Amino acid sequence: MTEIMVYYLAELLRDWKLGRLHPIWYSSDRATFCELDLSNAKNQCRYGWHFGEWFMARHFLRQGYCVLPEKYLSPTRERALGKATEVLGVAGVDFLLRERRFGGSKLRWPPHPDLLVFKLNPKTFLFVEVKRDADRLSSVQKQFFPMIEEKLGCEVRIVHLKARQTRSAVKEIET
Repeated sequence: MTEIMVYYLAELLRDWKLGRLHPIWYSSDRATFCELDLSNAKNQCRYGWHFGEWFMARHFLRQGYCVLPEKYLSPTRERALGKATEVLGVAGVDFLLRERRFGGSKLRWPPHPDLLVFKLNPKTFLFVEVKRDADRLSSVQKQFFPMIEEKLGCEVRIVHLKARQTRSAVKEIET
């Protein structure tokens, strides 16, 4: 796993929580975000949930990648699940969805990373897990993400997002 730090402007998160930002980002990236993604963001924006994932999805889009956001393996996201199957193959999707035991507990849903980032020609992909501010990887994520890298032969990138007050302090990442 590769861990990197990325900074965002604090005012962006404020605008997200006030419900101003996600409709704009949705309108500009409809090929990435579906109406269910927008609904989730709208209903949970006051908590700041989904901000980091959308922020990083837009970053990778600007870098020329395609991105499948958060619930890309959900049967309710048919378009995203179809694209994930195209990128990962049926065996890859099955691997990510298989029930597992970690630390003696059986998980209904394995903790797959937040974003699937890919280019189809040549076929390359990576996963991105976004952690904002004080959020950290769970013990199950620490166990499962190396399994993903080994089984699927790809990178799982952990992005730590930190707020900055001024634009001059915002650091862009290189991919």
